[in-house]
Amino acid sequence: MGSVSRDPDAAAASWYARLHAHDATPADRAAFGQWLSADDANDRAWHELVSTIRILDDARSDPALLAMVAAARDQARPATVRRWWPMATAAAVLLSISTTAALVVDRYAARPATQVADMRYVTPTGRVRTVTLPDGTLMTLDAASAVRVAVPGATRRVAIDRGQAFFKVAHDARHPFIVSAGGNSVTALGTQFAVRAVADRVVVSLVEGSVRVDNRVMDRTMTLVPGNTLMIDRSGVQLTSAGADIATGWRKGELTFEATPLKEVVAELNRYSTQHIELTDKRLENRVFSGVLKIDGGGSALADALSAYGIARVIYADKTRLALASQS
Repeated sequence: MGSVSRDPDAAAASWYARLHAHDATPADRAAFGQWLSADDANDRAWHELVSTIRILDDARSDPALLAMVAAARDQARPATVRRWWPMATAAAVLLSISTTAALVVDRYAARPATQVADMRYVTPTGRVRTVTLPDGTLMTLDAASAVRVAVPGATRRVAIDRGQAFFKVAHDARHPFIVSAGGNSVTALGTQFAVRAVADRVVVSLVEGSVRVDNRVMDRTMTLVPGNTLMIDRSGVQLTSAGADIATGWRKGELTFEATPLKEVVAELNRYSTQHIELTDKRLENRVFSGVLKIDGGGSALADALSAYGIARVIYADKTRLALASQS
């Protein structure tokens, strides 16, 4: 696309027109991804545009507006027509714009789904970021995470390369929202859920609605209900009926561990803090820890707890490094 307006609202409209054109190219979609992530103002402008188009689309079937249009077309007395004219004209214009927007969306949806490589979102250590995806879905990307998002087509697709993300999916029954991670496919059926990919493990936590999880390797399909947490790794599948709120506690700044090996606890905490925690004694790696730690200052809290239980002691600490050794 040519030069993009400096005004975020005008640029968002230009990008919408470009991406829905019949000759849109992968280069256009890549450039759009760069523009969207370059500035929070761009992200807000795009979200407002998508929300407005959705409102207009919904307005096409609004009974009150349809009644106004019908009244404008009615061959009634001139005085009646004049009285209804201002409102009916506004309704007709709104419906006209709405119909145009819907036709654009329908034409775009009929195109083949693109590969999940159009936009890339990455968060560094210690930063959690919430963004609005092109379809209006809210995505909260956890610290030290990376995802790829395809511009919406017949399906809406996200691939998690590392870390985790929480999705509040924009309702669109015609276009499934699919998240892929570690060979698993999670299809949202109107929902709020999180997907995590770490090492050889994928965890799906459902807060609201319903999701279907497809695992090609095991040839299994599972449907989750609110509260469910599903963990998939090399050993198999483990479904927990509750725990989704705990699993997504990172959004509120809390991490909950239940008999978790210390090497995993440390790896998790290191995603949120510039003070890198080290276990200098390998005997500590498989010692288990249970408790709730705040993301902010979690390393110090962990050190205090391990010291109180006589498990580990701090042998070095500064702003960038915290080293722990066994007490025994």
